[in-house]
Amino acid sequence: MKLPLHRRLSIQITVPIVIIALFILASLSYYLIKAQQEESYRRAELELRSMVIVAQGSLSRILAVDRNDLLAELISEMQVHPQVKYVFLLDSNGEFIADYTVNRASRAVAEFVHELDPALLQQVATTEETDISYHQEHKHFVALVPVIAESTISQQVRRNIFVVVYDHDYSWLQLSSLAIFELGLFLAVLLTLGLLLWLGLQFAIVRPVKTLMIGVERLARRESLDDLHVPAYNELRLLKMALINAAKSRDKYEERLRRLTTAVEQSNDSIIITDLDNRIQYVNKTFTEITGYSADEVMGRDPKLLASGKTTRETYQAMWDALRQGKTWQGELFNRRKDGVEYREWATISPLRNEHGEIINYLASKQNITERRAVEAQLNFLANYDARTGLPNRPQCIAILNNLISQCRPPYLGAALLFDVDDLQRINDVRGFEFGDEILLIISQRINQAIKQDRDAQLGSLGGDLFIVMVPPVYEPDELQLRMRRLVDAVLREVSRPMNVRGERITVTMSAGLVVYPDFGDTAEAVIRHGETAVHHAKDAGGNQLMTFNPAYREELEQHFEIETALRDAIGTTQLHLALQPQHTPDGTMHGVEVLCRWQHPERGRIAPGVFIPIAERSDLIVHLGRWIVAEALQTAAQLPEHLTVAINVSPRHFREADFVPYMLEQIERSGVNPARLVLEVTENLLVNDLQGITDKMNQLKVIGVQFSIDDFGTGYSSLSYLSQLPIDELKIDQGFVQGIGCDNRSKIVETIVSMGQHLGLRIVAEGIETKEQLDFLANLSEHIVCQGYYFHVPMSLSALLEELS
Repeated sequence: MKLPLHRRLSIQITVPIVIIALFILASLSYYLIKAQQEESYRRAELELRSMVIVAQGSLSRILAVDRNDLLAELISEMQVHPQVKYVFLLDSNGEFIADYTVNRASRAVAEFVHELDPALLQQVATTEETDISYHQEHKHFVALVPVIAESTISQQVRRNIFVVVYDHDYSWLQLSSLAIFELGLFLAVLLTLGLLLWLGLQFAIVRPVKTLMIGVERLARRESLDDLHVPAYNELRLLKMALINAAKSRDKYEERLRRLTTAVEQSNDSIIITDLDNRIQYVNKTFTEITGYSADEVMGRDPKLLASGKTTRETYQAMWDALRQGKTWQGELFNRRKDGVEYREWATISPLRNEHGEIINYLASKQNITERRAVEAQLNFLANYDARTGLPNRPQCIAILNNLISQCRPPYLGAALLFDVDDLQRINDVRGFEFGDEILLIISQRINQAIKQDRDAQLGSLGGDLFIVMVPPVYEPDELQLRMRRLVDAVLREVSRPMNVRGERITVTMSAGLVVYPDFGDTAEAVIRHGETAVHHAKDAGGNQLMTFNPAYREELEQHFEIETALRDAIGTTQLHLALQPQHTPDGTMHGVEVLCRWQHPERGRIAPGVFIPIAERSDLIVHLGRWIVAEALQTAAQLPEHLTVAINVSPRHFREADFVPYMLEQIERSGVNPARLVLEVTENLLVNDLQGITDKMNQLKVIGVQFSIDDFGTGYSSLSYLSQLPIDELKIDQGFVQGIGCDNRSKIVETIVSMGQHLGLRIVAEGIETKEQLDFLANLSEHIVCQGYYFHVPMSLSALLEELS
């Protein structure tokens, strides 16, 4: 946009400055000219006064000596002065005494004399005072100078009047009196400076201001100011920077506002803003999606249109109490959608304040927690109930049982019955866990049906296939035992009935454990733990029966636990050591040795292998123990004569380890022992599962010469088919058969084993020989049979054996 010329900044600044400069110039010129005129006037008057004073003295001398002829010469000399117009001498009566010849010829002189004031002439003549006056109308000075014509004592003084007319123009502002060139030059300089000032204003102020105006227009249109260039190095540049900063600040503020608006609009929370009268002024998109109301439908209305009527009056009262105090309120509201569907919200309502701290609105942020509450209810159910059966789970059963225990009052007792499904794992392996879960569901329903005869009994699930029936402490001891026996019989009978699962006819049984509290448990954990112990004993006894908890069970478990813990610490220490039991042929020749593990506990003393080996086999300890025995046995074998074989017992669990073969190869190579001297003794139980995998491992070791022996032959798997499939070198007759020699049946079993081994080309080893009769019997069966037992040697240390051999 363009401005009229008179409204432009450069004109508004330049014109006043030039006018002020011209006014100053005029004022200076006035005072300079005035001072010049006054100075000229003073100089003219002074010059005239000097002239007449000199002339007065000269005239007085001339007249004193009566030399009138010199008057004309004196007057003529004064008349030569360019400013002197008339010069003449008058007597006291105003008549000419002497004048300049030229003046006499002029009529103007006569007229001038007649114009002189006679009174003034008489005054000058009598007072002897010179009178000099300026006549503006004639532009000259008139000097009346008294001159004494003659002086005697006797005669009166008579004075003449010497008149001088001196031209001097005292008129104001005569062009001749002005310094035209200097004033013109000054005016030209002034105009030039004005022009330069205008140009400077154009570049220094006007153009930057125009650019800033463009920037302001861009700012209003929200355009970029990055290319805004202000050619100024003053406050205008600061104004430009302030403008750019304002634009950036506005952009940041608008960006924040836009993000806030976007966040509010796209928030997953339902946002409502109301006025102080609780009338809705704003709702976001989520609100309309949750409630089903459009924004237009709720504008200006009270949010109570959403109320379902289930939110308590106390909740609303607490909400308004908090808001009226300027506080934020949080709570749960029960609301209803437009279509009538109820939902639950978690609301946070806060007062909004202006810059003065006054509350102007209320802001409500609400989360739809309907699904969350449903999930929480589900989680609460899962936290307290078994997902498959819907029965109270272990934590809930513990809480129930603790509550029942707290109600115990002598002599009344309570009981906990634990039921565990027999061999459910086998069914899961064959049909899958979903099939097993259906069985558990049917079992839970049947147990519930069976315990209905005892209305106080509560059924729960302790996880997996373990159930618990909790009976309150309301029975005396004898009555409790009778009722529990009947209850268990009813449950076991009901569960053992055939069931139809996915079209299959399935029959399962359960083992039961009974714990009476508080006699054998004063906490729920102790009761459940004792019940599990009783169940395990029922399973070990064949299943489908009841075992009542006996403290001896607990002592046995504690002993097993302590031995397992001590054994775990003993592996790799001097507590464990190897003993060697020689093996002989009937003629007394030593064939080899069997490596046996011995444990000398520092506190318990010697612990028999029959005690700690079974405990180790129930856990991973047997693998760690087996690794240690193999490594130590091979190091021992390296110190024995080359003709002796070394037999090492390997547990089924150790043999099934994936790295068993690599470990054996590594240890054999590290020891340097000939693999053909090594005999690995395995039991028939190893062959129950994964016969093909076992065969592959044996063949891998058989390639390097390792021999294999079936230990305790005839007491385990008792399937003869594997004898033709496995790379077996030796059968080892169990010592129970050897020690039964003399009994017809047992002797015949020994004969059968020896005969079968001979026909299969296998080496026969008989262990547990303690008498000569046993040795003679075996020798009669085969002269190549290998004998082992206390009859020859007890297990001995390596040093003792080497001494024996020497």
